[in-house]
Amino acid sequence: MRNTDLKIRVISDTLDAKAVKKFLFGNIVLIIIVLLSVTGCKKQAVNTDPGYGEGKVSILCEKQCHVSYGTADKLTEVDVDSTKGSYYFKYARNYNLVVKITPLNVDQTVNLNVFSRENKQIFGNTASIKANEVWTSTILVP
Repeated sequence: MRNTDLKIRVISDTLDAKAVKKFLFGNIVLIIIVLLSVTGCKKQAVNTDPGYGEGKVSILCEKQCHVSYGTADKLTEVDVDSTKGSYYFKYARNYNLVVKITPLNVDQTVNLNVFSRENKQIFGNTASIKANEVWTSTILVP
């Protein structure tokens, strides 16, 4: 007995070669674009060694004063005029910071603060200094 009313439809298991190539090419191009954009934008740390950092010197003068800071053989010189000056320096661990402050033309009160790379205050001092007299401080920055 044969059933002539039953119709069987056969679906092909083969894939269209053009569709497969188009799908793979599109995904590969997308993956390459994503990888190039992600790896090209990565910032590299300048110095990740915990022994190095950036410190800050903060000086407050009532009037005009001349400031020198740095190491004993290389000082950076700036003038502060009736304001607070904040200056940054790069240093290695156990850095001997030399700060020289000279009030110009008038006796005044000067406030000096030094901060480490963690932005922690490691030195703070206020002094009354006579005009044209040099106040020198040597601070060990950890």
